[in-house]
Amino acid sequence: MLNDFRQFQFTLARHLRDPLGVPAPEGVTPADATACAQEIAQHLCDVLDIAFPVTRALLGEDLWQHAVRLFLKDAPSHAPWASAVQRAFMAHICESPDMQNLPAWLQDLAHFEWLQNAVSTTPVTWPAFDAHGDVMHHAVVLNPTHVEAAYEWPVHGIDTDHKPDDMQRTHVSMLRDTHDALHVLESSVFRGQLIDLLRQGQSGEQALLGLALWLSHPEPEAFVREGVPVMAQLQREGVVLGTRRTVTA
Repeated sequence: MLNDFRQFQFTLARHLRDPLGVPAPEGVTPADATACAQEIAQHLCDVLDIAFPVTRALLGEDLWQHAVRLFLKDAPSHAPWASAVQRAFMAHICESPDMQNLPAWLQDLAHFEWLQNAVSTTPVTWPAFDAHGDVMHHAVVLNPTHVEAAYEWPVHGIDTDHKPDDMQRTHVSMLRDTHDALHVLESSVFRGQLIDLLRQGQSGEQALLGLALWLSHPEPEAFVREGVPVMAQLQREGVVLGTRRTVTA
């Protein structure tokens, strides 16, 4: 009896994911199956709409619904949390053979929108830091929500009125501040390398010296001096929160 019920559940689930390809199990009327399939598809759309508003608008309603149904049919099982579903849909847009006939920049846009939503909603514990500490000479504390991303297309300028004609390598910093506001900032390979070194617990001076050696700069000390405004900018933008607090006995 239990095995029969489990088989019924599996068959129903497969049918709801692919109503045209998998028949409904015995005992389920076409009307009930259709209503359930529509309800699941609508719930999935509600979860995805939050994360991909521009992608949906640019695809148009018919293509968006088609993409959602293909995802429902083909995507592997995943955790039922909204964040996991949104991440899986982003991967589906970027990797599914059925999606490869879409505009090339749409894959970058889908990842960009997913990342914005993830940075905006992921729970975070803010670390202790000294906002007035000397970031050049002490180990810094980075914003825990900060991420760097690189794209082949100018994703931050794409919307319903602006679709790119040419590829343009684009680097962005993304973070949210302590008031939960999202910030998307232009970045570069240099900034990304500097932030990676700071993330390893280095001071601003140590990280800039490391970059000078990596670049074979003829005057490392001058390079460090030129990097002081860069460190100040990272702190103004909220990438660098401050320095580690010293523990006193």
